[in-house]
Amino acid sequence: MGSNFLSPPAKRSAPDPYPFPPNGPSKRSRQSKPPPPLSVPPGHVAFRLLCNASRIGGVIGKSGSVIKTLQQSTGAKIRIEDAPQELPDRIILVIADAALSGKILLRNEEVIEVSKAQEALLKVFDRILEVAAETEGVDVGDRVMSCRLVADAAQAGSVIGKGGKVVERIKKETGCKIRVLTDDLPLCASASDEIIEIEGRVSSVKKALVAVSQRLQDCHPVDRTKMMGSKPYEIVQYEALDALPRATSTAAPRVTLTAAPRGTLTAVQHETVDHLLLRSSALSTLSSSSNSYATRIHSLPTEVNRVSSLEPKALKQEVTFRILCSNDRVGGVIGKGGNIVRALQSETGATISIGPAVAECEDRLITIAASENPESRYSPAQKAAVLVFSRSIEVGFEKGLDSGLNKGSIVTVRLVVPSSQVGCLIGKGGVIVSEMRKATGANIRIIGTDQVPKCASDNDQVVQWK
Repeated sequence: MGSNFLSPPAKRSAPDPYPFPPNGPSKRSRQSKPPPPLSVPPGHVAFRLLCNASRIGGVIGKSGSVIKTLQQSTGAKIRIEDAPQELPDRIILVIADAALSGKILLRNEEVIEVSKAQEALLKVFDRILEVAAETEGVDVGDRVMSCRLVADAAQAGSVIGKGGKVVERIKKETGCKIRVLTDDLPLCASASDEIIEIEGRVSSVKKALVAVSQRLQDCHPVDRTKMMGSKPYEIVQYEALDALPRATSTAAPRVTLTAAPRGTLTAVQHETVDHLLLRSSALSTLSSSSNSYATRIHSLPTEVNRVSSLEPKALKQEVTFRILCSNDRVGGVIGKGGNIVRALQSETGATISIGPAVAECEDRLITIAASENPESRYSPAQKAAVLVFSRSIEVGFEKGLDSGLNKGSIVTVRLVVPSSQVGCLIGKGGVIVSEMRKATGANIRIIGTDQVPKCASDNDQVVQWK
């Protein structure tokens, strides 16, 4: 049985010797700056499909004729993302309505209900098949093919499901091989992305593509506008920061706030202060524009890579964290014109609001909220809390507020929690807080009510660890 990979599998791909059509790369690929990101309006979803660069010309068509026809027939926005000539793959960005609105007929006469976005995704995939047949003499038929989608970690995790149940079900129903790859990502993807690879007969791949895209669609934050696309390659050095060495067990354990499995509020020692400052030092030499910050926040210690399950929206609950931030740092968290806080919100999907200044109070209250599935290990609110805290440390370094910080230095994290929830952190006989102290090496304590800042309410207490 023959096998043709329309999108060469990750880890096995090799640069195409002819990455562009004979007439050379498109004019857009020669531009020094990529076009601005496309907005994903509320109720819409964005899909990213990987395509070998040698086939992109056929997807676009002469003077964009093919891609225009695809857009007109589906009502979707379809764009080929810019990338350096030497890259073997390109990302095709598809944005359209996420509501189920039509039906498609698969080769085995099976009818499946899809959204406009899924319909556009399938038509783009069909066009790639046609280009392969037209230009390379590949007899598609129902041979074994491969399709690769790019998704962020949260969406990719939803395809796996709790204990791998979701992906196993899709495999069983479609007969396809499905893998979620986190290593050796193509350079056209971002550091926080993962690759979902579907391999099987063409008819089966299409069915699996519908099932996988449905999971991605359900996981997408459809109730808020998001920006997608146009990875800024001219500042790709930001992502190189992820290559910085991580702390090892030989380093003294210092704590940063890290998103942990749900059910406990945990301080974990995945990153040391020295490592965080090393990253901040490198970041401080780079541009501080909102676009740059939106790009570089991938390099902050989020430690969130998987969603273990995805349940109906009706089961979602509002999750809120409140962090104290000193007045002399809060401006750096907000950014000029709010550019940084907007970038953090866009990256995490959480809402981040800065409380007003209060007389005779040295702190501001930052409230982070998101609608979440309580059974999921991935939490947008926790991820946002990590990024906000990391940014506050970075601001202190930039302003010289923490000029004395060096290897082995200690930082303080303060969360505001309702008094009624403090007992959950302490545990019966102090068991829970003792376990957290032992696991992290952090000094965790509940601050007395007389020391709670005025920006918090009378029914709040402060949990501090350092």
